Amino acid sequence: MIGLQQTGVDASSNFAPELSEHDFTKIANLVRDTTGIQLNDGKRGLVKSRLQKRLRVNGLSDFAQYVQFVQAPSGVDEMDELICAISTNVTAFNREPHHFVHFREEVLPDLINKMMAGDPVRIWSAGCSNGSEPHTIACCVLDEFPSAKKSDFRILATDIDKYSLDIGRSGHYSNDMVAKLSPETMDKWFTKTEKGYQLHDDPRSLVTFKTLNLMKPWPLKKTYDVIFCRNVLIYFSAEDQAKLFSGFADQLTTGGHFYIGHSERL
Repeated sequence: MIGLQQTGVDASSNFAPELSEHDFTKIANLVRDTTGIQLNDGKRGLVKSRLQKRLRVNGLSDFAQYVQFVQAPSGVDEMDELICAISTNVTAFNREPHHFVHFREEVLPDLINKMMAGDPVRIWSAGCSNGSEPHTIACCVLDEFPSAKKSDFRILATDIDKYSLDIGRSGHYSNDMVAKLSPETMDKWFTKTEKGYQLHDDPRSLVTFKTLNLMKPWPLKKTYDVIFCRNVLIYFSAEDQAKLFSGFADQLTTGGHFYIGHSERL
């Protein structure tokens, strides 16, 4: 790693290097090849603002050095930081609530019958961000079937952003993250804290968080009764979407349900 003094970068200065079209294209290609996420030129300003901190952390004076660094063997860990920095994590509890209404009314009764019969029930929240989606599902299940916590029921929550997953594991959320939840849900499943709300242990205990790059092989040994992958594949090419949709279909149990975002199409 290059030190700050070696490059002449002053951490306290107004450090704002420009991101050239050439360097942006290289970064976009790295992101696409690693994750499948497409970054068009309209994202250049976002990439610049989010990666400036990474340049400071690594003591690099410009984006050309940064591109060279993440491509070097010593930059493997920094590539993970790059992906986390540019990941889009727009989410909240009960986002696109019609999906959860459908899940509660049309899907959950059959899942409850399976649990009552002693059969395993598995749900996968792919691209779960900070865990608001799988935790919404967990609260929904416990509302209708409190015995789920004693049944063979689990929710797998995966994302490529390790820092978002840390938030999910902590179960602590800001005020705006829970703004769409009803007062009844808030009273039942959350405790107010100085900086937001803490989700109770019962719904948290149903969710397992794992880091997963959807464009890499999936180390999944089970099939799933329900898969949520909402507003994730809009960032992928049509070709990669087709491959991923096929992969999700293979991971569904017979008669399983697959939820995608309202702006997405199969």
